[in-house]
Amino acid sequence: MQKLASPVKPHFTEGSFLSIDLFRCGRQFPHYHENTMEIILCLQGKITVYSMHEQHCLGPGDLIQADMFDIHSISSEEDSIVASFHIDLEHPVFAGQGYQLLYYVCSSDSASPAQQGQLLHLRLLLLSLLSRHLQEPENPDISQMALRLMKILREHFQYYDRINIHAEMYPQEMKDRFERIMAYLLDHYAERITLRTLCDMEHISYNYLSRFFKDSSLKTFRNFLHEIRIYHSEHLLLCQPELSIRDVSYQVGFADPKLFYREFRKKHGHTPHQHRIWYRRYNEKITPDIPLAAKDDPADIDSCLNRLFADAVMDSFDR
Repeated sequence: MQKLASPVKPHFTEGSFLSIDLFRCGRQFPHYHENTMEIILCLQGKITVYSMHEQHCLGPGDLIQADMFDIHSISSEEDSIVASFHIDLEHPVFAGQGYQLLYYVCSSDSASPAQQGQLLHLRLLLLSLLSRHLQEPENPDISQMALRLMKILREHFQYYDRINIHAEMYPQEMKDRFERIMAYLLDHYAERITLRTLCDMEHISYNYLSRFFKDSSLKTFRNFLHEIRIYHSEHLLLCQPELSIRDVSYQVGFADPKLFYREFRKKHGHTPHQHRIWYRRYNEKITPDIPLAAKDDPADIDSCLNRLFADAVMDSFDR
């Protein structure tokens, strides 16, 4: 049975943790990058990014980030130019920092008002990275800019920042705890986990952690755990299509397949079976991207970058 999504390993030059691809967009096969984060920047035209079956419509200067487990695809029906920035989270520079054990939520079409300033900062950094890469790929400043990029994502675009709607009530200490909780759940989501398990692990009271989830957009810990399990179920549904829906539900930690059906439908708006059907139909019209290099069409690429730099500078003045 043919897979509906597959892993893709970006090419990194020896010693580097950053890889940048520039291309005219076609209709990509759904994929994910093991141990690699991707940031997609639209330079020209309009693109649609399907990420974990959410649809994001991006125009020039817009960006979206994909975690290493996010199954995603970029498509366009016009002459669109895209830059993809891949960051190797297994590189020694990230050792012991836990970047690969966290969720990040960053896209131009869903950033909160409080995140707009940092989103603009990210856009300027990405444009600078691409410009420097095209002119001088071995420039050491590129690595420093990429590290600054990762720091902004971690400080302002974690999943924690999305769900913590009462930021003034839960300071940095809680964010640090949540990082450890998230890392634990991503390793153990298929096991039986209770709120008490996490309280004992973090040496905090049951009432305090329960109150945090109640005050968040999730409302309960149970909703949080279900969301993580549903997230991981998509890999089994699309990358192992030979598995039955029942088997998928058990493998991600649902003891009752009916509960899995209900939670999946609540998250995606359709059943797991319909999810597979959607991807089969989507994959019938795959067309390859056309790789670009600076020498291919320097005037077009320079025009994109200059226009986007100017727009970003104007946006910064407006703020």
